[in-house]
Amino acid sequence: MPLFRNIHHNPEFFPDPHKFNPSRFEVSPKPNTFMPFGSGVHACPGNELAKLETLIMIHHLVTKFRLEVIGSQCGIQYGPFPLPLNGLPA
Repeated sequence: MPLFRNIHHNPEFFPDPHKFNPSRFEVSPKPNTFMPFGSGVHACPGNELAKLETLIMIHHLVTKFRLEVIGSQCGIQYGPFPLPLNGLPA
């Protein structure tokens, strides 16, 4: 079973992998370099449902909330889970 975090953070496939850059997905990635739902017999059975739920959630976030940037420092601390450096204000 591949180590997905290692694949998704490999600079050979994704230049500057720790930088938030959604435009890197404007072009389809090379085969077997981006596998968010696994692959083969171990693939996530809820793959399509998860994509649909994400689309619905983004729709509600964009249409029902006003988003604004607070603070000038940004960054991610990596541990068991990635978290914002200065916490997550609500």
